[in-house]
Amino acid sequence: MEEPGPSCKKRCVSEEKRKFQEKWSNAYFVLPQGSDKVICLICKQVNAMLKEYNIKRHYDTNHKMYDKFMGKERRTKLEQLQRGLTAQQSVFTNLAKSGEAVTQASYVVAHEIARRSKPFSDGEFVRDCILKVADIVCPEQKSKFRDISLLNDTVTRRIEDLANDLKEQLGLRVEGLGKGSFSIALDESTDISDTAQLLIFIRTVTEDFEIGEELLSMESIKDGTRGIDICDALCRSLDAYNVELTSMVGVTTDGAPAMVGRKAGAVSLLSDKVANNGGENLIKYHCIIHQEALAAHTLEMKPVMDIVVKTVNFLKSRGLNHRQLKTFLVQSEAEFGDVIYFTAVRWLSRGATLKRFFNLRKEIAEFMQSKGQDLPQLSDTEWLCDLAFLVDLNTFLSDLNVKLQGHGKLISTLFDSVKAFQGKLQLLQGQLREGDLTHFSACKVLAGECDVLHHLCSDKNHNLMEKLQEEFHHRFSDFSDHEKSFNLFQDPFTCAPEEEPAEMQFELIDLQESSEARAAYRDKNLIEFYKGLSPSTYPALRQHAIRMASLFGSTYICENLLHHGHQQIQAEIQADGCPSTCCPSYSNNGDGTGHQRNSSQ
Repeated sequence: MEEPGPSCKKRCVSEEKRKFQEKWSNAYFVLPQGSDKVICLICKQVNAMLKEYNIKRHYDTNHKMYDKFMGKERRTKLEQLQRGLTAQQSVFTNLAKSGEAVTQASYVVAHEIARRSKPFSDGEFVRDCILKVADIVCPEQKSKFRDISLLNDTVTRRIEDLANDLKEQLGLRVEGLGKGSFSIALDESTDISDTAQLLIFIRTVTEDFEIGEELLSMESIKDGTRGIDICDALCRSLDAYNVELTSMVGVTTDGAPAMVGRKAGAVSLLSDKVANNGGENLIKYHCIIHQEALAAHTLEMKPVMDIVVKTVNFLKSRGLNHRQLKTFLVQSEAEFGDVIYFTAVRWLSRGATLKRFFNLRKEIAEFMQSKGQDLPQLSDTEWLCDLAFLVDLNTFLSDLNVKLQGHGKLISTLFDSVKAFQGKLQLLQGQLREGDLTHFSACKVLAGECDVLHHLCSDKNHNLMEKLQEEFHHRFSDFSDHEKSFNLFQDPFTCAPEEEPAEMQFELIDLQESSEARAAYRDKNLIEFYKGLSPSTYPALRQHAIRMASLFGSTYICENLLHHGHQQIQAEIQADGCPSTCCPSYSNNGDGTGHQRNSSQ
């Protein structure tokens, strides 16, 4: 007997003619997508089944935490999520379908031009290159590439659109902050027209632990750079986005006097404004990377640095000498093919210059002698010991500096790196006292060539390390003052409840006795762990975590934007907000619309 086909046993979903029910929007935060799909407003996932069971299962599995929004508050949250979805799709909704791909391509190229700080006129050069490539790779499609408009004015408009889109997204993020918190990072620089530019970055953490780092504004300060001028510029930027000062947790600066002055500094004035508006005491930090670099100046060994810098400049600043040196190093089969310039303003420059000089010291001595420029220091045992010791200490400092760099890092993680370095210094000091050069690579090489152990382990080097220890202890005292708060945030399971604020004591006991919470802490990153804690069971712990997660530990994000050449962008276009498109945290989602990537730890 012939078996009935599958159509006899199962109904076809498309034939059931299901309709989207309006009540689902408020119940599960979804909207219809076409005639037979729905899109989740929270995670933007599209559900192909127009069935309440599937929609409810997705909501219960992934977004159950949104049950805390009730009544009017839930409707407000729904409207906010709807506006967010509209904003993400806004740039291209009015584009004609036939030209959509071409327009998208011009947005993508314009974004790359801005991100790399290239002149906007380079768009025409890029288009010419694309057409020549199309001639070779796909000549039959060349006409499509020819339609891509990358004229200077077009690129300018595209970048304006992207900047406006970013501003709208940032406004929605700030508007949806709710019980979340934010912090500010400030850095002041001077552009090519000698106008002071204040970079203002904001780090937001919503009550759902959605983290974002964005360029809030780049303010021109033409009249002066006093503390009051900087504070006024910052307040103008915050007012433009209707930011509540009561949600501000901290501010991190580059340490300039106008920023950190005790009475008239911008941070002090801002702190007073926050207090007057009913906010908590502002947490104030000098950039942790700047502090590390300043502490490194304790190692200033002038007799060594003067000779190294003078020799490197002689070898590299004269074309003939430089060419002959590189040829000589090749012929000598040296480990490296060149020396490295020293640049005082670059964090890692001194360590790299010293290390390369030490590795090529024999070749440099021979080459300088051939030039009639004898370097007696390279045969002076004591000077070579000072050089080797300085190379090793700067290597340790450079390793720390690299760990402190990067976007979106939690302040507690940065401070952990500093504490680890201080512990290593203590270990190294003890080993040096015992004549153990295990971790002193350059010193160990030198000790293998000649009997210099007593020089390397001298009181002078012990005192230098002691001074470096004291400098780190002094410079990071402001971070140490908040170490208890960092520890509570970083590892709430090892804190003594009786030593913590009263509102957290019961919550800590509940947390520490919860095997489920311990498993989540072990398996998830820190932010995901706090995100999963129940707001009703752990409200104080979650709020503390939100505050700590919002803090900038450094102004690295500002320095990185300066490195990308924001001065050139402002010289190209005066439209407010355009520097945001070259911010490293700003990305293009493939259709030309910009969006911010959330930080994750």
